Amino acid sequence: IGVVIGHEITHGFDDSGRQFDKDGNRIPWWTHETIEKFIERKTCIVDQYSNFTVPNLNIHANGNQTQGEDIADNGGLREAFYAYQKFTQANPDADKRLPGLSKYSPTQMFFINYAHTWCTKMTDSYALNRVLSDVHSLGQFRYKYLHQ
Repeated sequence: IGVVIGHEITHGFDDSGRQFDKDGNRIPWWTHETIEKFIERKTCIVDQYSNFTVPNLNIHANGNQTQGEDIADNGGLREAFYAYQKFTQANPDADKRLPGLSKYSPTQMFFINYAHTWCTKMTDSYALNRVLSDVHSLGQFRYKYLHQ
């Protein structure tokens, strides 16, 4: 649930959310320098996600179309992982290993669990429709770069 909460909080700082102040008024509140840094980082995410090729369709994802959600995914995972690290440092006995998965560290299990949430199977026509119209990246792309 931490990833979802972090994802939604991060929307406050994406291309849309950054245009509104704490009271919901559409006011430019970022400095010119902050906007430039945001655009630089956003461009990196757009480029990364645009390089993904959809299996069986030989088309690329549209990083411009999905950048708001991709930024939120990146931020949500980062925030959740930071909270997880703080929790495990304060509670070292809280991380119990599951039978058969002891070869993975708790940190690896954190990321395996995140990736597992995006495992899906869909028809090629549904995948094409999603790539052409959805503001969310396909599930396999929502974790591919996040853990590298």
